[in-house]
Amino acid sequence: MTCKNCDNDLRTDFSYCPTCGAKVIRNRLTLKNVWEDISFQVFNLDNTLLKTFKHLFTQPNGVINGYLNGARKKYMNPVSFFAIGVTLSGIMFYILQNIYGVELTETSFATENTPKMDFVFDYQGIMSYLIMPFYALMTWILFLDKKLMNYTEHLVTNAYIVGQVTFIQFLICIPLFGFFDVRYEPVNGIMLLFMIAYQFYVLKKIHQISLFESLIRAFAYLIMLLILMVGMGIMFAIIGFITGAIRPEDFAPK
Repeated sequence: MTCKNCDNDLRTDFSYCPTCGAKVIRNRLTLKNVWEDISFQVFNLDNTLLKTFKHLFTQPNGVINGYLNGARKKYMNPVSFFAIGVTLSGIMFYILQNIYGVELTETSFATENTPKMDFVFDYQGIMSYLIMPFYALMTWILFLDKKLMNYTEHLVTNAYIVGQVTFIQFLICIPLFGFFDVRYEPVNGIMLLFMIAYQFYVLKKIHQISLFESLIRAFAYLIMLLILMVGMGIMFAIIGFITGAIRPEDFAPK
């Protein structure tokens, strides 16, 4: 018997090729084994997704330190975990906007002259990837004195954290907005605070610092995050003017 991927000779009792690592396929194609193959190759869902999700609550330092120290098979890798979270986030915003009819950009400060910023969510997926390096930069700066993790390791840590928070947001928001008439703004604010709380819960466990020290760093992070959000708001306004989503006449009295 030969490997169908690299043509290496195989023993008949082999389940995987020792040369290229490919799985030996003996059965004809069915919908079941096609799904199993896709889920393993693309999402790596074979028991690692739920395990990663569960253990990021019960032992987040074990998941993250394990990956950083070379345990790459026990849990889903941070890129895949974050990518699934971004996909779920895109699905969630589509459902909220187009099925539930939720006003995602409505705020307490909005007036009749405030231009609609719904176009922002058209770039939600791209922005999720672009903003991740800034999350990592901020936590790296705040923990420079500990000299425990480099910037790339903070990037991995934040990918796991944001992916986990996005899963929770999806699981909460889909039923919440489906059954109750609530505004998005306060829910989004609560989710932001939850993300920061969870983020520094994880970083506290990784760096083995006190609760008080963690709270001080979280407060500094919140200030940095607010500055980042203001910068993003300005950037989106510029994009809106360039693309025509926002026009000068939108600000004129009506």
